[in-house]
Amino acid sequence: MMLTPIATSAIPAPLAPPALRVARPTHRTVPLVIIDVTIPGVSSANGRRALHAALGDDLRLYIVTVDRQQEHVTFRVEVTSRTLDDVIGVLTTALDRATLGRAQTTVIRRPRDYS
Repeated sequence: MMLTPIATSAIPAPLAPPALRVARPTHRTVPLVIIDVTIPGVSSANGRRALHAALGDDLRLYIVTVDRQQEHVTFRVEVTSRTLDDVIGVLTTALDRATLGRAQTTVIRRPRDYS
């Protein structure tokens, strides 16, 4: 013997209300370039000033090493909102004696600016 479903009412059951959308902050992706830059000298001050002048507000800068014996300072430079080609172009123009090292690119998420 097989059981068959039997509808008990001709009126369909009410549907659940549509899910309410939760407002999420909208983000944008921004390019991030990370590159090591070695500059001649034993003080990081001149290198910092030159890098800030060349790359402006999009620059985050970290001193990696100060090698007094070889007389050079190596910086880890992080630049947002620019491409790798742009960063390399700016660095080679502004810092003629710098050595560019390992470079990588990625993206970061930033809150969208609604202004």
